[in-house]
Amino acid sequence: MANGKDKMVIRKLVLYGAGKRCKKICKLLKSCSNMEIVAILDTDSSKWGMKIGRYRISPPERIENFPDADICIAVADENIADEIRGALQQVWNYDMKNEVHYNELCLEALKANEEIKQYIYKNVKTNNYEKESILFVSYNGFSLGGIQAWTKDICEALIKDGKENIYVVATRDEYEVPPLLQNCMLYIDEQEIFSVDSILNVIDTIIDKMPCKVVTTQPDNTMLAPYLIKCCYPEMIKIITTIRGASKDIYKAYMDYKEIPDAFIGVSQDIMKDLIQMGIEPKKVYSMCVPFECEETLTREYTENVSFPIHVGYAGRMEYSQKRMDLLIKLVQVLVAREICFVMDIAGDGVARQELADFIASNHLEKKVRLLGEIDRQEIPSFWKKQDVCVNVADYEGRCHSIIEAMGNGAVPVVTATSGVREDITDGENGYIVPIGDYRAMAERIEYLANHRERLSLMGKLAHDVVYPKSRIESHLEFWKNILSRH
Repeated sequence: MANGKDKMVIRKLVLYGAGKRCKKICKLLKSCSNMEIVAILDTDSSKWGMKIGRYRISPPERIENFPDADICIAVADENIADEIRGALQQVWNYDMKNEVHYNELCLEALKANEEIKQYIYKNVKTNNYEKESILFVSYNGFSLGGIQAWTKDICEALIKDGKENIYVVATRDEYEVPPLLQNCMLYIDEQEIFSVDSILNVIDTIIDKMPCKVVTTQPDNTMLAPYLIKCCYPEMIKIITTIRGASKDIYKAYMDYKEIPDAFIGVSQDIMKDLIQMGIEPKKVYSMCVPFECEETLTREYTENVSFPIHVGYAGRMEYSQKRMDLLIKLVQVLVAREICFVMDIAGDGVARQELADFIASNHLEKKVRLLGEIDRQEIPSFWKKQDVCVNVADYEGRCHSIIEAMGNGAVPVVTATSGVREDITDGENGYIVPIGDYRAMAERIEYLANHRERLSLMGKLAHDVVYPKSRIESHLEFWKNILSRH
């Protein structure tokens, strides 16, 4: 207090939800002298009276005792959070203008954390301005996945182009590091989001390479840590974030952290437009298409004889959420019911694989539906060249890399209307776009192609020709050189 007159303004907080998130934010707020938890509420009556730290859990109606407090709904499921918001407004007349999002509150608590600030001030060497480093975050190193493959490709391209001080931030795991990147690895420990120890671990990794630019791929500690450094030394670090998904939850997380990045790069123009519409400055938003292996001239064959089964392929994670493997099963059921002559190859792995295997076995479809498991990235072009059609039944994507790879190898896409597909597919010309969830419409398009095999080579060539110019690493390299020089 200055001259004993100025008093610190204490922000009063009510936390709703007494689960893991609540415990985490309570731990973070312990070191914040300007914020005070006045109540923890939960709908579950079995928790009432129990304690988290020194705070006792109370029923929701206690919110009426704190009309001036800010509320944080510490619930991970956004649908449940929306139900809680509705009840707070309708039942207890709470003004939700006082809501602070969980991610925002955690970020505020981290910014106020004295341990983190003192560590940064103690360890950053402000006189080390000789060379700027570029740090690409690939959390799982070079394990199988789109982000990992992209990180490897762009880092190798920058190094071959003469760019110095390129590094990859990753956890240690069972993956092969390419020879060119052997000396570029910066290893971090497994991360617990918002954990002070985890964030200090990332900070410790970054500060030795400052001044630097950090290219992040997820709204996690690898984005928070460089931001906390930037709060102390804004001239020594820049943050560029790539956004790979276009779901409500992904957008919400990035909007909670919108103050962090110096540039946002979406993998589709749809993402770029969405970010601008949500209030991000247009000059900070870009879109990119991730390069991939693609021949300049398409050479392949199609199943043109209608007496042979049309080949349908899927490659990707086998999950129910987002990827909707439940709808893929329904698609197969419709194709079988319509007596369409087809074979479907499914490449990938995930939680839905066993159900798919059981479905295939119980319906004696082993000759029609084949589970191939994960395939090596080098095998992807040959996989797609065996397929006449590529399917994707997802509810959302950023811009599905698998679809673009399929098109580059001449497979005709029959996909749901997720983010980015209209940048590459003109419905009815080089593929088909159906409404989200409409597996029956997808079956109709496949049936049409099965009965009009002459369309396969025509549409497949057009699909290839549209995406080939976007596949080139040379243009992508120029894009990133421009981004890195501008920000």
